Amino acid sequence: MKKLLALAAIALACSEKKVDKRDSCVPVEQVAVSANCYSGTDGLLLTADSPSSVALDWVLAPLKDTSGAQTYVPYYASTTSNQLVVPDSIVRKYPKIGVMFVGAYGCPSDMYFSFVRRMDGDSCVRWYLQERFLKGD
Repeated sequence: MKKLLALAAIALACSEKKVDKRDSCVPVEQVAVSANCYSGTDGLLLTADSPSSVALDWVLAPLKDTSGAQTYVPYYASTTSNQLVVPDSIVRKYPKIGVMFVGAYGCPSDMYFSFVRRMDGDSCVRWYLQERFLKGD
């Protein structure tokens, strides 16, 4: 039941209907990715620039190539803080992860973020911000 409620909340947040913004709403403007080498065992840590005490809903777009010009199956997640650990089962299979939505209920963000996987000169796999733009522009 809890999962259904969470999915319903995310569906509302992503729908065309506008939810009234809360008075104290500060939308997410930045999402950062961990700068550490990705080991393939601990997931990929994403951190939004909202207060760590704010629960967030996330909708990710795992993409099969870095062009972003393909369809995807969305990955939905809810967190009790401003951080999300993307499971290795997704991170290993997809070289690009888009953040289609991140925000608290009643406080959506209009920003889109994408991160790509790259091998550095030190044989370390890292994830980097590829795109950040206002949706609809």
